[in-house]
Amino acid sequence: AKRLIDAATRPIAEDAFLEWAVEKRFINSTKAMLIDLEKCVRCDDCVRACAATHGGNPKFVRHGETFANLMVANACMHCVDPVCMIGCPTGAIHRTTQEGAVIINDLTCIGCGTCANSCPYDNIRLVPIREKNGQPVLDPVSREPILKATKCDLCSSLPSGPSCVNACPHNALKREDIQSLLQRTAQMSI
Repeated sequence: AKRLIDAATRPIAEDAFLEWAVEKRFINSTKAMLIDLEKCVRCDDCVRACAATHGGNPKFVRHGETFANLMVANACMHCVDPVCMIGCPTGAIHRTTQEGAVIINDLTCIGCGTCANSCPYDNIRLVPIREKNGQPVLDPVSREPILKATKCDLCSSLPSGPSCVNACPHNALKREDIQSLLQRTAQMSI
């Protein structure tokens, strides 16, 4: 009964955000990249920091769906139920035991694209792998660049956490569990 009362007294804006998050399927996220558009000055320090951390290839794009002043950027959300893991023939995409991050093992990824095709957010891309000198590695038969899947890995190799978050000079970017954000929003409006 308390839930019904709470729902009846909740502000319409809160319901709108909840409906938007459900419609976009963002409530499956455990680490969405949220950008406060009132703080963000579009300097792209976050993108440059990601690229610097990952050999020149940023693992996200600073655009995405928006609600009011909040953007959910196109970066892996490290979902509660990651459908991208289903069907990977080598098990290259998996969840880490430490943080629960969904990551791709570059050594076992064969570039089949199953994970990229499964991601409902289009946050996994196939990119050419490169030699140390920056040249793409070519398939010996087709002479086409060899592709592998890439996505945000929360900078799992860095003890300081995601370089994009740490690089933002305006504290506009956070990695957030959408469920927790919804709960905090509900508590603030009571």
